[in-house]
Amino acid sequence: MKYSRIEVRASATAHSVWAVALALSFVSLTALVCPISLAGQDAKTRLEVTGRWQGKFPSEQVDGVADEDNPVAVEVAIKDQGGKLSGTVVFYVILNQGNKPQVKGKTEEALIDPQFDGTLLKFSVKTKGPESGKEDNIEMQMRVKSATEAELANMSDSSSPIIKMKKVQ
Repeated sequence: MKYSRIEVRASATAHSVWAVALALSFVSLTALVCPISLAGQDAKTRLEVTGRWQGKFPSEQVDGVADEDNPVAVEVAIKDQGGKLSGTVVFYVILNQGNKPQVKGKTEEALIDPQFDGTLLKFSVKTKGPESGKEDNIEMQMRVKSATEAELANMSDSSSPIIKMKKVQ
């Protein structure tokens, strides 16, 4: 069988058009499927941080004290006002009295530049050094584990314990 040049070109052109059409349909299908799956994935990993969170010192630091007798050591309150986060942190002064920890005071500070990426809240707070009386910024992070649980860490002091936080409101 002999083919003319026109038939061969037409056949090659048809194959090229078919290949381009197939590639475009794949790209279109990918563009439709990927945003949906990414949006679903984002919705699964992005947790809500706003509300009031409370945490106690770890039980190994308060030997022999039942959890119900272990007072709240820190409270973080976070608000979202039009996409801008703000809030406060309260550090409770806890002293051991009669072999039982008791709240004897508190310090409340505003969160400085809170940033939340869906699971990790980063912020700093101003604090006065006990010896110097000088104001410093303490860098903190709260990793949200679920809708009701998080972990708070003092990034400025590696010897500080990680405080398990519970959402209370």
